[in-house]
Amino acid sequence: MMIKPGISELSKCVDSRYTLVAMAAKRARMIGNERTSDEEAHGAEKPVSIAADEIISGKVGYVRSGAIERAKAWEDEKQAAILSLSNNSEEEAGIEVVDYENSEN
Repeated sequence: MMIKPGISELSKCVDSRYTLVAMAAKRARMIGNERTSDEEAHGAEKPVSIAADEIISGKVGYVRSGAIERAKAWEDEKQAAILSLSNNSEEEAGIEVVDYENSEN
């Protein structure tokens, strides 16, 4: 039996067939774990078919780990900029900044 949508349609949603296989397998495993025994007994649609439909419809996607690392670095830079701005504002206003973590009390 062929899975619809076909591999050519699904390949347009990802950068490689390896990514497609990994994504579909992971999602199908999640769907299978969520199912009850009644759904399996009554001939419900197969988890791989559901996963393929979700991939083609855009409900399931992926993010490369490099993108995640760049996003984390951007968040760190943003936090540092916010901290720098708040410290500069306090110094300009004449507020003394006390670092309780490094104090000797």
